[in-house]
Amino acid sequence: MSNPTQSVPVRWFIAVIAFPIGGFLGHLVGGPAATIPAALISGVIAGAIIGVGQGFALNVRGQALLSWAAVTAIGLAAALAAVTPFIGQIATRREAATLGAVSGLALGAGQAAVLHRQYVRNSWIWIPASAVAWGVGWFVTASIGVALEAGWPVYGLSGALASQLITGIVIWRLTAARPAHLATAA
Repeated sequence: MSNPTQSVPVRWFIAVIAFPIGGFLGHLVGGPAATIPAALISGVIAGAIIGVGQGFALNVRGQALLSWAAVTAIGLAAALAAVTPFIGQIATRREAATLGAVSGLALGAGQAAVLHRQYVRNSWIWIPASAVAWGVGWFVTASIGVALEAGWPVYGLSGALASQLITGIVIWRLTAARPAHLATAA
């Protein structure tokens, strides 16, 4: 990450846009995330696109960008596949928020490891922050009347605005705490 404290607040909007794009393409290719195979396929696609969007927003390049996108894709696919047998097709705000929290925990753990390798102090905070943000994202999407039975792998623009506001603030604070000599070297 090169000088992320200057880039994160404005550029994090790139991450917001990645959600509806990733969700649409994941759903288009993998189908509704209501079966384990579909959840894996749509989760990998949506997660990779979201990961790339967040990586660009963070000004991450090279191996760190590939790692961020990969752990996001793997985490989202694993969470969708793990939750699907228990919930099936999500139909309520509670189920949506649960899916979001599990997804946020799964991909947040991988992303926190990438942040740690980038010398971000207290990177572990990213894990619960992601769980809360993703839970809120799904809750917002379910609350505005989006058809959950369509089987989207991620929430849309309304949920992305809410969740990425939360994670944008958290990542901005986490990266602002980096030692000055590492903020420009990474």
